[in-house]
Amino acid sequence: MSKVKFNGFENYVIKQALNDFSSKMEAEIEQAETDGNRPIYAPGFFDMICKDLIIKVDGMTLKKDRGL
Repeated sequence: MSKVKFNGFENYVIKQALNDFSSKMEAEIEQAETDGNRPIYAPGFFDMICKDLIIKVDGMTLKKDRGL
């Protein structure tokens, strides 16, 4: 694994992007189901994946900047 770590600002930006992406994709899945389509991804899939990625991002953040 790389020794390069994220600082607090980078951590915040990545987390916000992941949360926004997750929200958008979950809304699209819900809309597809409402329209009668059968999406490939189940509801909750992107929430689960993004939460896992956030844990990884926190692990790659400087200790002094964690917990933001």
